[in-house]
Amino acid sequence: MFKIGEFSRLSRVSVRMLRHYDKLGLLAPDAIDPENGYRLYSVGQLRRANKITTLRDMGFLVEDIKRLVELDDEGFVCELDLHEERILSDIERGERRLADVRSLRDAVVDGSAGLDFEVSLKAVPSYEVIALRMALSSYDEERRAWEALGSFVKEHDVPVSDPYVEFCEFDSQSEADEEGVTVEVAVAVDELREGEGPVRFYRTDALPQVASIMVYGPYENIAPVYTAFAQWLEGHPLYEMAGNTREIAHRGCWNTEDPSEYVTEFQIPVHRRSSEG
Repeated sequence: MFKIGEFSRLSRVSVRMLRHYDKLGLLAPDAIDPENGYRLYSVGQLRRANKITTLRDMGFLVEDIKRLVELDDEGFVCELDLHEERILSDIERGERRLADVRSLRDAVVDGSAGLDFEVSLKAVPSYEVIALRMALSSYDEERRAWEALGSFVKEHDVPVSDPYVEFCEFDSQSEADEEGVTVEVAVAVDELREGEGPVRFYRTDALPQVASIMVYGPYENIAPVYTAFAQWLEGHPLYEMAGNTREIAHRGCWNTEDPSEYVTEFQIPVHRRSSEG
């Protein structure tokens, strides 16, 4: 048997963490010396200590490790597969951020960081759509809603319109958590059906007048759009915003591998201010 200090050196787990593991019931000593109250650990516990350290280094929380070490091999492998998916998702987000950093750096160097956008007014017709509304923790999670809607369309063999039309709207009036945002993603369809759960079919309202802004190139070019629109409003004081912004991806990652060929349109409903305003 080993005292806690000796076991700490053999397991390479600090005494403080061993006491913490004991408190959590994750790695309790094999025995307590009745004479002096010392915690005593056995050689066999080194394997459990090493497994705990390995899982901690992989990014698992201590609270999760307590559950994982009790699983059989099949359950343990399943948990590792799920953790792998989370890590890959984190890597993907990191790569997107790295690409954004490099793109912004290149834009600053070549003088294109302050992109100008042309604002035009137009009317938008109504569409029959299949739509899904979802609460997200951030704007960057929009793809989750698209993936869910795409799975529903494929599973239920929903006929989409030709030409293909899709758009999303972020709800500025949502009562979602202050840290989150609500998005609705929609695809034009040939027929209306019964919805299911968060998925619904409906006809959108026609928009008599929107401020349309076209963005060409990668998604990081989108950031200055709202500044351009705010400047347009400042120069056209008779107009004001009249609804949620609609984002339409005319060309994106599904039909081109080159981000420089992306085409995204922002449609912001506007109307003329009333005489009282």
